[in-house]
Order: sequence, then structure tokens, then C-alpha cells
Amino acid sequence: MEGVSLIEVMVAILVFSIGLLGIAMLQMRGAQFTKESGSRTSAIILARSLADAMRANPGGAHPAGGVANSAYLYDGSTAYTAKDCASTTLGTPSDIAKRDIACWRVALGNALPAPADDKPLAAVTANKDLGTLIITVSWTGVADDKTSDPNQSYSFSYLQ
Repeated sequence: MEGVSLIEVMVAILVFSIGLLGIAMLQMRGAQFTKESGSRTSAIILARSLADAMRANPGGAHPAGGVANSAYLYDGSTAYTAKDCASTTLGTPSDIAKRDIACWRVALGNALPAPADDKPLAAVTANKDLGTLIITVSWTGVADDKTSDPNQSYSFSYLQ
């Protein structure tokens, strides 16, 4: 019965190798989901931080003409820099809102990967019927396979 123990050792190595590959795949997927949850957490925190800025500046968020005239409306097309965020011209609620949006947009750009397909990273729209501002943040997430849409988003409705 020579060689039988060699076959047993080779089978054991094969089973052990398959187990190690499974553990490596679990580790890789865990890292992907950790990255995804970090992006989602950043998006939620930053969306709510803009809502807090709106709460601190009610004249800019909900002017006399209603939310359709809010200084916080943002379509995502304007790119801001840290210089815009450092603005010291804060004489009106509209100036404060512009600075808040600039700082928020810069923080989003630093915290989240840009979404695919030229979608805007962020937008603030108005729902005139409800009188709310809708803060939307989008980013590229972890796609499970090649056919999945990698874009993720979080929306938050703000009502003062």
C-alpha cells in the first residue's frame, strides 16, 4: 500500500486550497461592502449636514416666495473649489446659501467617488406642492456583476 498516504495528502491539500480560496473571496467581498457602507454613511452625513445649514439659514432655504425661490437650489452642474468655500461675503441669506452649497459640494467631492454616466454628484431640488427641498447625493457603488448599475444614491427631504 505504498503511495496511498501520498494521495491522501494531495487530496487534503486540494480541499485546504479550496477552503483558502473561499476565505480569500469572503475577505475581498467584505472589503467591497465596507467601502460601500462608508460611501453610504458619508452621503447620509453630508446630506443631513446641508439640511442643518439650511435650518441655520431659513431666509435662504425658505424665502418669502417659497421653496421655488430657495437659494439652496442646485442642479449639480456648477463645480466649486475650496476657494468658493472660503468666501467671506456673507451679507445676505443668499450669500450664506451659496457658500454652504460650495462647501458641501467640495466635501462631497472629497468623500465620494463620482457617479458613472455623467450623473451629477449632488442636487437640491424643490417640491413646490409639499414645500420641501430634496437633497440628493449620488456616487459609484460596488456592482455585484457587470450588468448591475454601479450608481447609488440617497435622497433626503428637508422641511423647515
